[in-house]
Amino acid sequence: MNDDPQVASWDEEPARAEPPAALTPQPLGLKFCLALALVGLLVLMIILVNIPGTRASAGVSMTRANWTLQSYADSTGTLVTVQPGTKVTAVFGSDGRINGSAGCNQYGAQYTVRNYAISISLPASTEISCSGLYIMEQESAYLKDLSGVAELRISESKLTLFDASGKPVLVFVEG
Repeated sequence: MNDDPQVASWDEEPARAEPPAALTPQPLGLKFCLALALVGLLVLMIILVNIPGTRASAGVSMTRANWTLQSYADSTGTLVTVQPGTKVTAVFGSDGRINGSAGCNQYGAQYTVRNYAISISLPASTEISCSGLYIMEQESAYLKDLSGVAELRISESKLTLFDASGKPVLVFVEG
């Protein structure tokens, strides 16, 4: 062996340096875990507190626009577009009344909204006979669909009303 302390022989293993303390994994402290849990709880509370506000605002949002029917469920339950040359409208008042044009006749009804559930009474309408059989069929289907709605969804400039089975029956756009 070599007596010189600075020269290592081939059969000696070199000294290993310890890794820097910054690279050594440290266990997560109790304070960190508590802070993380509190942040998660806060996020959950924000989400849960805002859900009723979103639901309540759906009913309020309906009253802020005049709605024009884009499509409706015909007698077979199929969504069809409104007949050209007709305009079917709905205005939801903040007083719980809905009124508008059914394409030929004017109508009115009562409605209630709770969260995303909506109920509309049987509409009363004027009784003018309009030319064109398809207009009267469309009007009849619309008024029937209107009184059978159970749920609503509103997004941007679109209002969709669903029946009790969850099938869309009326689709309105703003305007």
